[in-house]
Amino acid sequence: MNTGTRVGPTRSPCPSDGDGVVPGGSIRSACAVGAAGALALAVLGALVRHEPTPRGDDLIYEKIAQHPFGVHTFPFGYRVGLPLIVHVLPFEYTISFVALAWLAAGGAAAFAYLLLRYLGSARAVAATLAILMCVSPPFLLVVIRQGRNTDIATVMFLMAGSYFMVRRSYWWLGVTVLVGTPVREAVLFLLPFAYAYWAERPFDLPAAKRTLAVGAPAVAVYLGLRLGVHTVGETRVPGYGGSIIGDRLMMIRKGLRQSSQEARRLFTIYGPLWLVSPVALREMRFARRGLVLVALSVVSMTFAADWGRMILLSAPVFYSAAGYVLTRKRRWRGPVFVGLGALAVAYAVYMAVHGVDSGITNAAPPPYPVR
Repeated sequence: MNTGTRVGPTRSPCPSDGDGVVPGGSIRSACAVGAAGALALAVLGALVRHEPTPRGDDLIYEKIAQHPFGVHTFPFGYRVGLPLIVHVLPFEYTISFVALAWLAAGGAAAFAYLLLRYLGSARAVAATLAILMCVSPPFLLVVIRQGRNTDIATVMFLMAGSYFMVRRSYWWLGVTVLVGTPVREAVLFLLPFAYAYWAERPFDLPAAKRTLAVGAPAVAVYLGLRLGVHTVGETRVPGYGGSIIGDRLMMIRKGLRQSSQEARRLFTIYGPLWLVSPVALREMRFARRGLVLVALSVVSMTFAADWGRMILLSAPVFYSAAGYVLTRKRRWRGPVFVGLGALAVAYAVYMAVHGVDSGITNAAPPPYPVR
């Protein structure tokens, strides 16, 4: 396994595959972008009422923080990474959860900036998209839930892993997947994505060997969690109580029955990026190979009821593709940035007026045990 970081040869300003245009963004600039993103999320979150007491899934993460290796609800019991950090920190749990959400948002923005810059986005475009990502509805929702959710941390690991993947920093990618897997198992999606990005043909043995070497420790950790950590309520979690095929069909039918709600959730994840990002498919290799990550996110929709949270797993692809397009189409920048900002403000207003009460405080309890 190559232990170095291979940047590759210098390329022309607009290569056909859209990759490797910029050798890498400044670490100092990335840290500044990360700090700005975390601050923006903290300020916006302070303007919205938070969940008064943890309930439902949030209460499960609270209980895991109290007893990280106890018996908890499936599949949350395997996601011990974030609650374990809260458990060992010398602060009250709510403070720790919220602080970690801010830190994860800053990390996600910093790595998003580095990834977009490496893939050819202009400095201003990369910074603006990274900061706007931090105030997007899925990030704000985590803060409203007092940080008791893994979504922001998951995006941070996916952004970091994607950056190390395109840089071919194999050791750093392996560490990222290894550390991220106990936070949320979806971080393992980086492995098929990496193979798709590195492979030069449908079956590429060298790329397969590199992927196996990078991912083997993380896969071993995940198997260890599945075999060593006991959970309860698997048969009562939607998507896991029946047959493999039957449950997938059931979850699809469930999503289609509430199609208007799922459509709104899907839209709030990326807003105008839904229209912009596909434009990059023709010229940008990362976007085309990133369809593997998008496909895995779509498959995840057959295992979970909230389709918006599943498509968020494709954040590295959507934001990188959008950055590539907006760098080349300057006239699109204003409408897209304004649209993303307006979406964040509108969602914050909605949650402050109605969403916190209807969607969180007064929501029906989950069908599975809260442990």
